[in-house]
Amino acid sequence: MQNDKLVNVLISVVASFIVSFFVTITLAGKTETVNTVNTADINIDKSIEDYLMNNPSVIRRTLELAAQQERAEAERRVAENYKNNIDELHNTDNSPFVGPKDAKITIVEFFDFNCGYCKRLAPAMMKVIKANPDVRVIMKPVAFLAPSSETAAKALLAASEQGKFIELYEGLLTHNGQITEDVINEKIKASGLDLAKTKDLMKSEKVVKNFEEIARLSQKVEVRGVPTMIINGAPLQAYDQDQIQQVIDSLK
Repeated sequence: MQNDKLVNVLISVVASFIVSFFVTITLAGKTETVNTVNTADINIDKSIEDYLMNNPSVIRRTLELAAQQERAEAERRVAENYKNNIDELHNTDNSPFVGPKDAKITIVEFFDFNCGYCKRLAPAMMKVIKANPDVRVIMKPVAFLAPSSETAAKALLAASEQGKFIELYEGLLTHNGQITEDVINEKIKASGLDLAKTKDLMKSEKVVKNFEEIARLSQKVEVRGVPTMIINGAPLQAYDQDQIQQVIDSLK
């Protein structure tokens, strides 16, 4: 049923184009013959339908082209959105970061501690951070996947208040398995932080506010999945160390 509707739509579009083209050609010829053209008598729908039914690849190519155009438009809109909100993306008042504040190159990473792809990316990001002390990396934890993601995000923000966030970032994102409260507590202590003090900070007004600001920003710039990386206001679609380094080097 859906394919029939698609064929009908394509037939209508193609037919309209051909009829318009035919009339245009006729008008470009002898004007006195225009009245002899009766588009209602141009029986092309059946031939177009037969062609499309016998050549389904045409429909497939049409759909693929439409999907490509839609993706390109979505990417253009997202990139423009990043540029329009670059000041908020580069805000370090509510987010942990490494590297100089006045760095020429800034990478922003939205991630979820329960995200498998984020965990796969984390070792590469740690290598990139160590290899590029002149690059600023801003970490914006979000909670898309589980309630414990919010707890872990707030733990990271609390660790940032104590200058130990990079240890917790690495500890949680290299953990093999789901992030539970017990895991969070274990990684807090392994990072050299006092558990009770960190727990209190996680409930503090500042940490809660920072978490909410990051969440609002993720919606504002249309973060649809994690990890989402942005470099100097442009999408960074690279997921291993060499790819990320190539992009960094191209901006230096």
